Amino acid sequence: MEREMQGFVNTALICGLLVGLSGCSVADVLTSEEILEELDEVVRVDGVDQARQVVYANEAVVAYDFMRLPPLAPIRWPLAWVFGRRGKQRLVNPSFRVRELVRELPNETRGSWLAGPDLQICAAAVSRLAWFAELDPSEATRIFAVDGVSRVSRQLELDPFGGEFGELMQPADPVTVSSAREAVAAALERRDGEALRAGLAELTRRPLAVVADRILLVEELTALRAAADGKAERSELERALRAAISHVTRGVLLNSVVGRAREFAEVRLCGMEQVRRLGGARVVPLLLAVMAASPAERKRGVPLYDPDPLVQLRLIHYCGQLSPSLAASVVRLPGRQDWEATSAVEFLARTILGERDYYSKLRIPAIVALTWCLGRPRVDPDPAWVREWLDSRSS
Repeated sequence: MEREMQGFVNTALICGLLVGLSGCSVADVLTSEEILEELDEVVRVDGVDQARQVVYANEAVVAYDFMRLPPLAPIRWPLAWVFGRRGKQRLVNPSFRVRELVRELPNETRGSWLAGPDLQICAAAVSRLAWFAELDPSEATRIFAVDGVSRVSRQLELDPFGGEFGELMQPADPVTVSSAREAVAAALERRDGEALRAGLAELTRRPLAVVADRILLVEELTALRAAADGKAERSELERALRAAISHVTRGVLLNSVVGRAREFAEVRLCGMEQVRRLGGARVVPLLLAVMAASPAERKRGVPLYDPDPLVQLRLIHYCGQLSPSLAASVVRLPGRQDWEATSAVEFLARTILGERDYYSKLRIPAIVALTWCLGRPRVDPDPAWVREWLDSRSS
């Protein structure tokens, strides 16, 4: 009887361990360095400009199971000493594996409670996450990547949406960027601290026009910081690297909210939330400006704003949180002077008047939001007052 009971206990323990192992992520226990290492083994970015794409390997050198599973965490390094920590393995579903790594990476870049995040690690993480947010064909991977870029930016206490929006969105002049790069290289060779400071400041003063180029700049500055051996040089490179990460964060998040593809609607929702979280209420007019269709798109029949009802409802909620002055403000972006500029109150009014009677799920939320923005004493569900108010503005 005692032997049967012991066998039952052993079986239960084994089953429990198997259940625990089956529910583990491929990224559990791995450090940020190990996750970055594995991402670089499984994925590469191929092509240039519009032809860039992420390519997954079907076979790669990745961590053995005992290196990544929580139940084996206490003994994983002794096991690694005996068997090695990585080996070449066939990947049944590399996309899923990468998605799990991307989801876990921002949890590992936080650093310890005493030291905080490491800028070098965070910069490497942002560059990888940004490529996935821009290029990955999977909606789920893009969502985790967009969320991750935002989280790492908050860990570094960056303010990518601080300042005047027209200045933030004004792209750098390519000639100026080329000259600044040459100045930085020469300053590093001569160990000229003043020239290095000036060159790096010019290089990162404005964002590069294309987000991919901003990511490459982060990778370039990350490599320069890793190679720098002087404290002063590292300090200047760190300042420039933080500015470059801010430009990448802003570009990735704003890129994530544009477009009309239905399969990426949840990516847009995620991007909107992260922009609002990082920039506060003042970024809502910026969202309206970025998400509006261009004149060329309008001629092709593309609606002014994303027709997805959840995206529209999210915009309505954001607009309803604004003060009267902010709700009436309009953001005009560089290079988009001919685009239709819309304030939050105009967006709400057009949404109300464009909806069908009795069937609309958006009209009442928009009426409530517009009522709050205008400071009206009560909510009137009859949209007639909205037409009168809108006509009075245009007269």
